[in-house]
Amino acid sequence: MDETSAGPDAVRLVHDDDRDRYAAYEDETVVAVLAHEDEGDVRDLRSTVVAPDRSGRGIGSAIVRFALEDIRAKGMRVRPTCWFVRGFIERHPEYADLLETDR
Repeated sequence: MDETSAGPDAVRLVHDDDRDRYAAYEDETVVAVLAHEDEGDVRDLRSTVVAPDRSGRGIGSAIVRFALEDIRAKGMRVRPTCWFVRGFIERHPEYADLLETDR
């Protein structure tokens, strides 16, 4: 499991490869999940969910940034099926080079 602390209130960000997800923890509580599926060297980021009582604190953006940095480090490409991930990449063009070019 890859792990770092980042974002608001220092949530702990984890890549849980066994469960095909990235997760954000506050203490031992999962407060956000970004589900993915790999197809060769493309990681399809499918769904971002943040606990309603943690919404608006930047945790969703933190977990997406963590996932994109992990994908970059692995030399993979990204397919942003999730609308939140697509919007994040549009607002942060420094990640546009990770987008898969053909399907």
